Amino acid sequence: MEINSVINELKKNGVAVLKNLYNSRQIEKLNQYQILLEYNLNKLLNNEELKCNSHSIYRYKSHFDIERIKNKNQYNFDNYEILEIVKGRYDICKLNSNKNLNTYVEEILDNFIQKENRKQKWGLLTTSIKSNDGPWHRDTVNICGDPNEYGEYDDSAMVHRFDPFYFTVLIPLVPLTYENGTPEFIKGTHKMTYSEMKNKNCESLRFKTELGDAIIFDGRIFHRGRENISNVERPVLYNVIHRDWYAET
Repeated sequence: MEINSVINELKKNGVAVLKNLYNSRQIEKLNQYQILLEYNLNKLLNNEELKCNSHSIYRYKSHFDIERIKNKNQYNFDNYEILEIVKGRYDICKLNSNKNLNTYVEEILDNFIQKENRKQKWGLLTTSIKSNDGPWHRDTVNICGDPNEYGEYDDSAMVHRFDPFYFTVLIPLVPLTYENGTPEFIKGTHKMTYSEMKNKNCESLRFKTELGDAIIFDGRIFHRGRENISNVERPVLYNVIHRDWYAET
C-alpha cells in the first residue's frame, strides 16, 4: 500500500494493514527471533528457582467501560521481561533491544513522531490453542488522571487534544484468519471516549493477513484478541513505538 494511504487510514480509522511488509528471508529471521524469545520463556518455566527469584506482581491497568486493575505475574531476568497475560499465555519482551524496525514502518512513524523523540521495543505474544476472546482494551493507559471510586475515567483530553503518541505493529508468524483469531478493532475509537463510542453505531474491523503482512494501529484504539478455535498456536511478534515522555508506571 502506498505510504500516504496507510497514513490516512491510521489517521481516520486508527488501524491499517501493511501488505507484504516482510520477504521470505526476513520472515526466516523473524522466526529465529521468535525461537530466541520462546527459549527464554521455556528457560523460565522449567526453572522453579529462576521463577521465584525473578517474580514480581504487576498491576495491569486496562480501560474500556471502566478502568480495571488486575495483578499479573511478571518475571524479569537477563534483560527479559515476561508477563503472564492469563494462565498459559505470555507477553515476552527483550528489554533494551537493538533490533531495528522495518524501514517502511520507520517511514510511516516519521509522519507522527520524530525519530529522536520516540522509543521502541520488540516482543512476542504467545497464544493457546482453543483460546477464548480477550477483553476489549486500549494499548495505552489513561494519561489524563485517576478514575473515580467506581472506576469511571475521563480520557477526553487524551483522544481529542493529544497528537498520536503510541503505535503498535503486530507481525503474525502465521496467516491470520477468523478461525485462529485475527484481532478485532472498533473503527475510529482512537478519537473517541468510551461514552462517545457507546452512543455511536461503530463499525468493527478484522483483517485476514498472509505471511509477511503486518497490522499497525494507534494504541488508543479499542481492540481485542479474538478466540483461536483452530488446532494451531498463533504466535505474533510486536513492536511498540511511543513518544519518549510516555510511561505506564
